Amino acid sequence: MKYIFLFILLFCYVFAFYIAGISISLLIAFPLYGYAIINKAYYYNVSTVFKDCYIRNVFLGWWIITLLSIVYPLFFLTFDFSFFRVVGIQIVHLLAAIPVFAYLKYKEYTDRQVLSVFTWIFVVQTLIQCIVVSNPTLSELILYFNKFQPDDVVGPGSMIRGKALSAATTYHLSLVYGIGFIIYIKEFLSQKISLTNVFIGLLIFVGIFFAGRTGFVGVAIGLFSFLISKKVKIYRKIKFAFQLLIILFATIFMLSFILPDFYAFLEEQVFPYAFEFLYSKSKSGQIETASTNHLMEMWNRDFNYVEFLIGSGRYSYENGAYYMHVDPGILRHTLFMGIGGYLCLLFYQLILLPFWKMDKDTRFYYVLIFVYLFVMDFKGCTIGTNKFAFAASLLLSFSYFNLSSSSDRK
Repeated sequence: MKYIFLFILLFCYVFAFYIAGISISLLIAFPLYGYAIINKAYYYNVSTVFKDCYIRNVFLGWWIITLLSIVYPLFFLTFDFSFFRVVGIQIVHLLAAIPVFAYLKYKEYTDRQVLSVFTWIFVVQTLIQCIVVSNPTLSELILYFNKFQPDDVVGPGSMIRGKALSAATTYHLSLVYGIGFIIYIKEFLSQKISLTNVFIGLLIFVGIFFAGRTGFVGVAIGLFSFLISKKVKIYRKIKFAFQLLIILFATIFMLSFILPDFYAFLEEQVFPYAFEFLYSKSKSGQIETASTNHLMEMWNRDFNYVEFLIGSGRYSYENGAYYMHVDPGILRHTLFMGIGGYLCLLFYQLILLPFWKMDKDTRFYYVLIFVYLFVMDFKGCTIGTNKFAFAASLLLSFSYFNLSSSSDRK
């Protein structure tokens, strides 16, 4: 039961799906704060988390970024406070996280337990997506919990994306799937290679098919780290490849014979989207995707390059479209507050994920997560601002600094 409750807690905290329009993370936070009033021991843990050095540093970093979101529009007289609304809401997520973290301390969960269950929530999310996309009734029902607008996604993948029990879907969900895969490499694959562990990784990988291809970058980074790791012997790496092939062929065989309709759905809807870059090679002779082509166009706008240096104080237009119609965070944030402001945002992400304070083994994987988030900032707003990246960074860092004992670390 202890692990089941931890699973429910982390699933709700990370994916934060909606019930009656309210995030489940908030719905959990309120009764936990109430519980602190009547339970002195738990109240002490809540108070301890508020005073924790890591949490105080996050609060300080948030205040600095929030101040910048106000100063730049005032300095340039644009009075565009749309970026303030983006970072301002983080305080709600942080306040909702504190009683959850306090409960982890109160029940004496370890860092290893948290990371293990953190990996499993993606396995279950994948199973949910597989079930939902193959059932039209559930496909409509799931939208009640995530506020996804199907009309916002056109082209390949429009029939399968957004069908997850998660507040944010598409890019955001796929992004955190990549983080989940890197943690999977750390906690499962690097520890033991077995059919079960390989199957867990395969399910996380498959979940990315239904969310968006962003997570594939996290998978690539995670697998690269596994292949170059001196901790894993070469024969174990060969064993992993061999068992992966066994699972793939066995799964394809079973689906094609036992669930032919679902397999046909995969062939017609899922694979053409997930592997669009390979399908395009056979059709046009080029490895490309529609989303990548659209992204590359954003890097060829008629920019005023002085704004990259000092900012413009503009984050969005009056109609809600992003300034210069760009999605990448590195473009959007430097255009708003210049290179100096963007460096502050990078520093804020380092406060959220201070890997240099961690032991050597943990530092290696958390550096990979930071690199992954930075690379993804060239695609969408990620560093310091993405809701899921923020939640995952908070959980992973707090868990390391406050839930581990010396015997847990290597």
